[in-house]
Amino acid sequence: MSNEEAKGIREAKFFSEFVAISGLPYDLSTVEKRPTPEPDILCVHRSCGPIAFELVELCDPNMAKVFAAPEDAPTYIRTSNPSPRIIGKKLTRQYETPYPIELLIYTNWSIITPMNVIIPTILNCLDAQHPFRQIWLLSKKKVHNLFLT
Repeated sequence: MSNEEAKGIREAKFFSEFVAISGLPYDLSTVEKRPTPEPDILCVHRSCGPIAFELVELCDPNMAKVFAAPEDAPTYIRTSNPSPRIIGKKLTRQYETPYPIELLIYTNWSIITPMNVIIPTILNCLDAQHPFRQIWLLSKKKVHNLFLT
């Protein structure tokens, strides 16, 4: 399996989790992985029609290294809040789609920055113009709506 296929499967998993937790009326049978420069996923909202989603994981690169090559001995790592770098990059990208675009940010236990730091950090990044109609955060089985046009 290629990296792109694995990424698509992972994104579909988190998108399905987002829909289940949020209770939003998306038809999961319509989820379709899309190629770049389109957003990652196209899915049909039962009342609004097709919506494109860009997905991004908040992941501390130092923690990712430790999880990728775990050792038996305890490991000391420094952590940081990667939100400004990761979200800033997504907010400035150009996407090609005729559909409204939403951003789904998710965490997968590879970040220890608390939500009371991550959420204001993301909101501070929103000063720039971006293509997203809504911005969502999926973390620890909770969905937060961070931006609505």
